[in-house]
Amino acid sequence: MPVVESNEEMKRNMRRIKKEEAGSKKMETDSSSKEADTKQQINVKVDEVKDSASDKKDSIQGKMDESKKVLGKKVDKTKEDVSDKKDEINVKLENVKDKASQKKDELNQGLEDTVDEVENQKQKLEKESEKQGMSPAEKILNDIVTRFRQGSDQINDAIVDRSEESKTSKKDLIKKPLIDVLETNDTIYLVADISGIKKDEIELGISKNSVEITAVFKDGPEIEGAKFAQKERNYGETHRKVMLSTDVKINEAKAKFKDCTLTITLPKKVEDLTKIEIEG
Repeated sequence: MPVVESNEEMKRNMRRIKKEEAGSKKMETDSSSKEADTKQQINVKVDEVKDSASDKKDSIQGKMDESKKVLGKKVDKTKEDVSDKKDEINVKLENVKDKASQKKDELNQGLEDTVDEVENQKQKLEKESEKQGMSPAEKILNDIVTRFRQGSDQINDAIVDRSEESKTSKKDLIKKPLIDVLETNDTIYLVADISGIKKDEIELGISKNSVEITAVFKDGPEIEGAKFAQKERNYGETHRKVMLSTDVKINEAKAKFKDCTLTITLPKKVEDLTKIEIEG
């Protein structure tokens, strides 16, 4: 048989149910509040992460911009250096070109001068050979033979002088005057150094192809009773013969002695040619 609840029990049950419902609602409310707090915390964390990421992004972007600026400056500096080097290389290249052009001009000028000199020598040889009644080839051969004879005469003179010197003791050996021989197209010059002597103490002998110089020095020192401890000056007589490369005009020869230097001027002899008519 079913049990019938009393009013009092029913009220208690109703209060319990309401209390349970209220507790359940409170739990739901607390749960919703916690969920909202968690969501809010998550959103805060997300915002913090976003802010941190944004800050890092800005920092990275700043560093990238700074690196770009530094790299840009280096690129500009490299471009300037390359441009300067290019200009320097161009300047050096121009200098090299100028020097090469100058050398080329000098070589061309030297070649032209050489060609002109050869042509002048050729014309001179033709004129001299024509005056002497020879062909240019005969003139060259004649000059070679003349110089060979001159050299042979000088060698013979040296042998004779050496033989004479060998007969004289070293302390009595007389130094011969030093002589330079110079030539132009029409004149031969002999320049001799002869010190410690007067003009009247020099004798000259000139032939058509040689010059002989004889110098007479004092026989001994002027100090009476003195003996040589060292002897280097010239004493006695010295003789020097010089062969000439071509015949000279003896009657037009000149000599001058000044400041211990003897200068002899010898005009070259050019054979006169007589032209004759050829009969037919």
